[in-house]
Amino acid sequence: MPGHPGHWWLACDVSNYGIACRHSNSGGARYNGVREGRAKGSQFPLVGGTRARTSADDLDREQPLLLDPAHHSDPDLLGFDSANYARRSNTPYSPAETKRGLCRADETIRILALNDSHLVPLRSRLMRAVGVLARYGDKTDIQQLIDDKVRTKAPYSSAAAMALALQLACDRPAAAPTTAATPTPAVDPARSRVDLQDLLEHLDPDDLKAGITLTGRHEKKVHRAVLNHEGQINVLGRPWRTPTTAARAATGSNKIDGWDFWRLTIAGVEQTLAEIRAMHLPPPAPA
Repeated sequence: MPGHPGHWWLACDVSNYGIACRHSNSGGARYNGVREGRAKGSQFPLVGGTRARTSADDLDREQPLLLDPAHHSDPDLLGFDSANYARRSNTPYSPAETKRGLCRADETIRILALNDSHLVPLRSRLMRAVGVLARYGDKTDIQQLIDDKVRTKAPYSSAAAMALALQLACDRPAAAPTTAATPTPAVDPARSRVDLQDLLEHLDPDDLKAGITLTGRHEKKVHRAVLNHEGQINVLGRPWRTPTTAARAATGSNKIDGWDFWRLTIAGVEQTLAEIRAMHLPPPAPA
């Protein structure tokens, strides 16, 4: 009804309805006794744009933070790694993500608890099964089993499709080595506003290196994390690609900026990730 903080005028609009599972929509996901996320519930966070508050407002001006599997481009932003964790694909960050310093896929994984200790083993078993089946995919009955697992409406079909693609890639003949010199990739200032990958790869290990401990304080509690070799931050047994989502996973708060939250000590000097980034990247251009 009018006055309610949600999109009340869409209550009977068919575009407002979608498929939701109890796990990701209502909560209950845990990892070693620690809650993995609030679940979506009534959350409609934005990564940019203007919040629609009345029926007269333009919904197209909202830029949702959470990925929508029904949106034509959103599924391409999510994938799975060799450890069966949901992760962000290598698609470039949007301008809104760069401006906010966060990643829509990482935030979706955190809030919906897509890597909780119940889902990962189920996903792992399915991906192993598809990988084994794919080795014998030239047989009609085996191919039918594969098709059943990767069809759109099958459980965990995206993970099954990823496992199939990985197996097919492994089966292809290795490409002939190239003699052309590979240019050294440059630091991408836009991406480095969101994650640590470029900074970790291109900075001197004395400035930033894998294995270093990060700490952050929230409500009088100290939280610790470790930076891995891929530029991800390991928190509570889970790797996060972005400092902000890692900080929010550690604290349970949706309002923390991980670049200011995480601190580390280099050459005896404690500094934030934001301070390290400012030393090596030029300030962003005015909007």
